[in-house]
Amino acid sequence: MFRVRKQKKKRNIIRYLIYIFIIVFLISGWKYYNYQQKKINDIKLVGIINSHYNTYIKTAKETDLYNNLGEVIGKINKDIELTLKNLNIDKNTKYFKVADFKNTYIRYQDVETISNLSPKNNRYKKYIPFNKSVITKNKVTFKDEYDNYLYTLNESYELPIIINDSDKYGVEFNEQLLYIDKNDVEEVIDNNIDSKNVNGVGVLNYHFFYDDNDPDAIKNCNEIICASKSDLQTHIDFLKNNDIFAITMNELELYMDGKLQLPRSVLITIDDGGRNEVGIDMLSENKLNFTVFLITSWYNPRDYYKTDYIELHSHSHDMHDGGECPGGQGSGIKCLPRDYILEDLRKSRESLGGSTAFCYPFYEYNKYSENLLKEAGFTMAFIGEVGASYGPYKLAEVGGDKMKIPRFVVTTYTTLNDLKIYFNEIK
Repeated sequence: MFRVRKQKKKRNIIRYLIYIFIIVFLISGWKYYNYQQKKINDIKLVGIINSHYNTYIKTAKETDLYNNLGEVIGKINKDIELTLKNLNIDKNTKYFKVADFKNTYIRYQDVETISNLSPKNNRYKKYIPFNKSVITKNKVTFKDEYDNYLYTLNESYELPIIINDSDKYGVEFNEQLLYIDKNDVEEVIDNNIDSKNVNGVGVLNYHFFYDDNDPDAIKNCNEIICASKSDLQTHIDFLKNNDIFAITMNELELYMDGKLQLPRSVLITIDDGGRNEVGIDMLSENKLNFTVFLITSWYNPRDYYKTDYIELHSHSHDMHDGGECPGGQGSGIKCLPRDYILEDLRKSRESLGGSTAFCYPFYEYNKYSENLLKEAGFTMAFIGEVGASYGPYKLAEVGGDKMKIPRFVVTTYTTLNDLKIYFNEIK
């Protein structure tokens, strides 16, 4: 009996040991499984974080910006491109450090990678800053030129004024020309810099171009307003060798309104729209901005030349016929019925995507035509050369009449010395 009990007790102990072994084995297996799963999950997490990381990224949505303590210090819009600092990523990485701003971070989930940043427009670096800076409030919103919000930062900045518009300032921030509302400015202060605006901008007026090595082209362009390829190259060389800045229509308007300061500059314009392939190619190859004043019933803007340097503005829709009105060549814009002119201007503006710059056909205008242009939505209008009472030539000046902007008309007898005299007027 005693032996039977002893054997039974022994069997129970063995059973308990087996149970304990099984439990220990299961617990160890569970722990090992969890360990392996955690390891796998950590590897997956690092892979996910890495998939959001690159030197260049863009925001996937509007999101917050943080400091190194994880506190919100601003907000950034969707699709904003950024540069990131180098980073050793591990499973604990929650934020990427943004190189564009001081002490600024962004959540990895809120960005996606891009291969390169879009090219930045550095034209503003040619502008002459005003002799003033702004000190922003402790919260300031930066916008692009179209008034789209980019980011809001909870910090005060001191920034030189590059554009002084009616309700906003253009400033350099993050190697870009960005805009801030005047309501976001705490103070405007004077700078001790030599900030000198030019006294005027040159405006060149071309019409037709031809290749003077092509006999047929010479025959087909024998008017006084035809410019040869070799002459145009001489003009281009002169502009580039003298560091004369070829500006856009918007830049001229900002300058004339006193909102922008410029170095020695030129607005290059071409009238009508025909026989100008030679000129368009040469100006584009030399990366010079220029405007073509297009007669939109003659040339469809949608089918017209496309380059990175061309702008299309209005030369009327179908009012480039002489003999319509008394005096001069009889430009119709001087006397045709009001509704007729307004409809013509509407068609022209609509086909040009809302252009607000106009060139008078045959350089002819009167108060009637000026008023109708303003009624139609135009803010600028160009003529030819002005009378001798203004001196040899006339520049586009700050505060000048934007509805009668004078131009230097290039003809077959225009010499390089004529250009030198004209641009010497710019001080």
